Amino acid sequence: MGNVDLRMTKRGVVLYVEDYDDLDDLFVQVTNKFSQLNGFFSEDDKISIMLKDKDKYSKDITEIVSFVEKMGFKVGEILVGEMNQKVKQNTISVKEKLSLVEDENNMHQLNPTKVIKKTVRSGQAIVHDGDVMLIGNLNDGGEIISSGNVVIIGEARGVVRAGSRGDEGSIIYATLMTPELVEIAKHVIHLSEPIENAIAYIRGGKVLIEKYDRIRFGQTQNE
Repeated sequence: MGNVDLRMTKRGVVLYVEDYDDLDDLFVQVTNKFSQLNGFFSEDDKISIMLKDKDKYSKDITEIVSFVEKMGFKVGEILVGEMNQKVKQNTISVKEKLSLVEDENNMHQLNPTKVIKKTVRSGQAIVHDGDVMLIGNLNDGGEIISSGNVVIIGEARGVVRAGSRGDEGSIIYATLMTPELVEIAKHVIHLSEPIENAIAYIRGGKVLIEKYDRIRFGQTQNE
């Protein structure tokens, strides 16, 4: 099996991504793989994407999902782990599975804001190429991965990743910020105590978290 493979499993169609040099290399492999099976898939088929190493490629998830959907497929799940001839659901732990929250109206628009009204529970994730607004809580073990800003009207206890394409101007806001991890454009910080009405942003190459009324964007720390 090569670096990219397509398999029919009990879960349905799975696009397995083992390794790639860069996104251009990956997209060529994916295109070639689907071309080899031309006529096998129907338009609007829902597929799962399995990444062998989520931590290594987490920054690319939004672009991978967007590329696959532009090919006419709907991404139902992102899975993590090894691919073998008999893929079983119990070979992947709950925390390794990222269940995408879908918004059918906005799925193919360019960088729309995705508004989610629910609690994101452990093992679930919102993965979106654009800004995300969550009206609800992000529980422990839940995750948000956004290429833009993240606004959480509720408590943020899980993992929040903004600016996944490298935009250091992205911010994260939460009514109550108590996350496991905050990441903006590959810069990471861990909180030692909860902060109400908090904004996480980058200044001087570091992620800072402060109450919203103390921040003066566009000013230096001495101003």
